[in-house]
Amino acid sequence: MQSMDEFNPYAAPEAVPPPLTNSGSAEATCWRDGDQLLALPHSDLPRYCVKCGRPALEYRKRSFYWHSPWLYLLILLHFLVYLIAALAVRKQAVHHVGLCSEHRKRRLNFIMMAWSSLVPLFGCFLFDSGAVIGLGILAFLVMLLWGLIGMQILKPKKIDVELAVYRGVSTAFLARLPRYPYRRD
Repeated sequence: MQSMDEFNPYAAPEAVPPPLTNSGSAEATCWRDGDQLLALPHSDLPRYCVKCGRPALEYRKRSFYWHSPWLYLLILLHFLVYLIAALAVRKQAVHHVGLCSEHRKRRLNFIMMAWSSLVPLFGCFLFDSGAVIGLGILAFLVMLLWGLIGMQILKPKKIDVELAVYRGVSTAFLARLPRYPYRRD
């Protein structure tokens, strides 16, 4: 903390997020349980980066969807059958989620990678060789999947009416949260 002698009235204000208010009270909306984040499905998360725990510069509303992993077996029947069933039974959670400038930039790079995956896809069809077309399609799939996986902010493990459970959260962010009072098995 600065003393009055070190006070600079022309200094830029420090970006300090508001203190975490849900420290074990009955009004708590998000908790930690091991390496998982647990939150009410339509609650806001604290204004810290979920990837590193630093103060968040970007704090946006995000929607997360989840369905049972057993539903992927419908792909064996037909992809369209799986798609219709997944859209019909998926569960949704909406949160305001924070990212620091570093992780926001990293996420934008993954988004650009996913979009730029179209370049080798379209470029490979300029050649008449089957090997070049195969490599172009392979490059497209690798870049697209890598971009889609990398751009995820939180990875839903389960979402239901009462609680949303996420993986992929930093331990520094989780350390700011109270422990979940009811152990889930």
